[in-house]
Parts: sequence; structure tokens; C-alpha cells
Amino acid sequence: ENNKVFAVLEALLGGTQDEKSAALIESLNLLKEDTSINEENSYDLLSAIMSCTEEDDTELVSKSLKVLNKFLVYQADYMAPHCEEVVTKIVRAKCPMQHADSESLYQLLVMVYKTEAILNLLVPMLQHETYPVLLSVINLLYSTLKQNTPESQSKLESRLPALCAAVCPQCSHVETNVRKQSIFCLVELLLIFGTERVDTMLDSLTVSQVGHAFFLAKQYGNDCFFNCLDSIALIE
Repeated sequence: ENNKVFAVLEALLGGTQDEKSAALIESLNLLKEDTSINEENSYDLLSAIMSCTEEDDTELVSKSLKVLNKFLVYQADYMAPHCEEVVTKIVRAKCPMQHADSESLYQLLVMVYKTEAILNLLVPMLQHETYPVLLSVINLLYSTLKQNTPESQSKLESRLPALCAAVCPQCSHVETNVRKQSIFCLVELLLIFGTERVDTMLDSLTVSQVGHAFFLAKQYGNDCFFNCLDSIALIE
């Protein structure tokens, strides 16, 4: 079994593109063998798979992300101690994922690493990353907010001022998708905490941006809760 793992590691770290691609497939086969991956070799294997997310070959990067998805499902215990490395590699991967693939992967990240750990990474990244990595960071934040639970809400609330301060500037980003997803993140915060709690943290936004966020929150949330917003001029 150790020989199989070693062969995969050797190919992932020093093989040709075709050898790396074949090794990624073989790493999935190792997942099916209960005795192949253990505490001693799990991190080496994880690191080798993550290194493929930095390749210029987008097909190889895409395949490595799909393998990481499976590892998050079947090897969560081994993945759990490596939040920063895994999250950072995934959002900085050089291959844009299909929406369904990225949504599934981001949901798994939140399940494995929990809200607090994810937010501790994302808030600084929102302030320092540039497009397109920034868009991946915002998409992961949106997925994190969508999966809010009563248990995670106190962790989220403690980061609320920092979150709003980091997200609001992105609502004016030059990239349309960054602006759009940033507004959707604010909508989730409005739905979770209410307008009175969040409104005071949106001072840096334009009237139109605030109106847009409130309008969407009203559409997706409880209309009665947002009746007080009816008089706000909405963005066209």
C-alpha cells in the first residue's frame, strides 16, 4: 500500500502533465482502499494534490480541485487541521470552476472548517487580494453566509463590523461579478441580522447601493420585516 502512495506522490511532484493527471485519478482509487491513506502519509498526499492547483494547465487544475472535493468528503478528519493551506490553494487556483462545482466545493469547505476559521482567513483576503482571486474569496464568503446556523451565528456576529468594512469597498469594484457578489453578501448579512444591526455599518456605500441591497433582501426575506424600506429609492 505504501508503494502505491509513493508512486502517486512521485508522479504528482515530479512527473509530466500526463503522469500528474493519471496520478490524480489514482489518488481517487486510494480513497477507496481503507488502508492506503493514513496519518503518516495523508499530509504528503494532500500537499502534492494541492500543488497541482498551481499548474498552468487548466485541465489539470480542474481535475485537482475535483480530487480535493472528494478528499473533503472522504478524508475530512485528515483535512481538518489544514484549513489555511486548503482554503488558500482553492481560492487561488488558476482555473475558474463551473458554478455547480465551486458551490459544492465551497459548501464542503464550510462543513469541514467551520465558519470562524473560514472568516479568519477571508476577511484579510478581501482587503488584499485582486481579481480574479478576489471573486473566489467573495464566492466562498457568500457560501459561508448561506450556511449560517444558530451555532455559527455568534461567531459571525463577532466579525460583523470587520466583514462589512471588507465587503463594502468591493461593491464599487471595476469587475461586475465582484460588485454583484459583494452586494449578495450584504443581502445575506441583512437577512441574518436585520437592517437595524447592519445599516449603521454601510455608511461607505452610495444610496443606490444600499437601496439595491435592501431591495434584494426584501425580495428574498420576510417582506413584513422590511416594510420600513418601502420609501427607499431603489437602484434601477
